[in-house]
Amino acid sequence: MDKKLKKYIKRYDKIEDCTSHELMPNGGMIVLINQETNCEVSIDNTAYKLESFQAVLLNAYEVSVHVASNEELNLMVVRFKGAGASFFYEEQMDELMQVPKEPIFIEENILENGLDTYFKNHLKPSKLPFNIMKIIDLLDEQGSDYNIDEVLAIANVPRKILDKIFNLRTGLTFKTYASLSELSN
Repeated sequence: MDKKLKKYIKRYDKIEDCTSHELMPNGGMIVLINQETNCEVSIDNTAYKLESFQAVLLNAYEVSVHVASNEELNLMVVRFKGAGASFFYEEQMDELMQVPKEPIFIEENILENGLDTYFKNHLKPSKLPFNIMKIIDLLDEQGSDYNIDEVLAIANVPRKILDKIFNLRTGLTFKTYASLSELSN
């Protein structure tokens, strides 16, 4: 993975040689890219069809996602750190936060060997008054033992503004994000 992308993306995973797979919640968002066979994505017992070469953005904070097919799966899973997905899919964030258990169909034909190029081309610089990814890294590191004064020093904005922006970008409060992050490590 490109060094610039590691700030926002936790990792790329490949799912193959199986007909069913469970994506566990990871305190972040996921882009699921179907590389081949039509399959079904189930979230809270609701199924969504994922066609060949389609991609979806999923909220993977608290609910697991089940993927199944009659044939062997060939999927790429892009796991984002905390608010990382919002730097690539800002226009979809409101919709995803409004209906967190529904996938958002984003694009077709995102190929495995072109992931770095795809994400570098979609990266949009933050217009926030602080670097939210530094705060995400701190919460990932310290979990629920985070020091709010340290977080506020990084943000250099009043607590009320920080709370609002953090929740808009991640869909969670500090406390919830820190505890989920702690569980996923």
